[in-house]
Amino acid sequence: MRRLLFLLTLFLIGQSQLSAQTAKLKIASYNIQYDNPRDSVNTWKKRLPGVVYIFNKYQFDIVGGQEPYLAQLNDLMPQIPDYAYIGINIRGTTNILKGHYTPIFYKKEKFDVLDWGTFWFSETPDKPGRGWDAHSNRICTWVKFKEKKEGKEFFFFNIHFDHKGVIARRESPKLLLSKIKEIADGYPLFVTGDFNTNQHHDNYKVLNESGLVKDSYHLAKRIRNRNTPTFNGYRAELKGTNRIDHIYVSLSPALDIKSYRILTDSYKGMYPSDHFPIMLEIGLP
Repeated sequence: MRRLLFLLTLFLIGQSQLSAQTAKLKIASYNIQYDNPRDSVNTWKKRLPGVVYIFNKYQFDIVGGQEPYLAQLNDLMPQIPDYAYIGINIRGTTNILKGHYTPIFYKKEKFDVLDWGTFWFSETPDKPGRGWDAHSNRICTWVKFKEKKEGKEFFFFNIHFDHKGVIARRESPKLLLSKIKEIADGYPLFVTGDFNTNQHHDNYKVLNESGLVKDSYHLAKRIRNRNTPTFNGYRAELKGTNRIDHIYVSLSPALDIKSYRILTDSYKGMYPSDHFPIMLEIGLP
């Protein structure tokens, strides 16, 4: 009996030490689509309750969002009071109701914001502007977080690459990698976003084969809805396996990717966005 109690004590101590070494988080990427005045069917007013439903159902710890206007954020934040967000719009301001953001939402009680910033995907990344042959300004919002309970520090980058410019789409991944090295070298990190290139594209390979970050899809122990595109176009019948939304993670230090899920929820008969969210459950070293 004493030996059994001794072994049980050792097991519990080991489990406690393992828990102390690893912070478990839910990380997501979600393009919630801007308030498109040309779409009279999938209006923001109709979609907003579905976005709130997604946040409440999955209780993400941090979400990299793409596309919302400030007006949409003003509608959303009072309905998800556990969250705050970091970010400015693509013009470099915070007072234009219809400027696109790449906001980073986070649970206020779980994280401290140690630092944050924005850079533009252009030849002059430190000031607002449209890069190369891009259709519009494109930005990255980044945050240095500290997880309050265990004191873990890590970086979170959130992007939205251009969907038209050939040169911009080629140069943006290179700029992102250089900025990651400059800002977050040696730290655990996440990169969420709408990359507007699928997993078969050469621009995807620039990041995935960089040796610095890796698509979490390839590192996850479990994958849900692997044969689902991340862009749905509000059409339930859309088929295919193209993923244009991705979550990259640092290779050194490595992260424990417990699961990867493409969340295909609808709400009252409609999708809350023309993209599905991606969610990771991870262990943070």
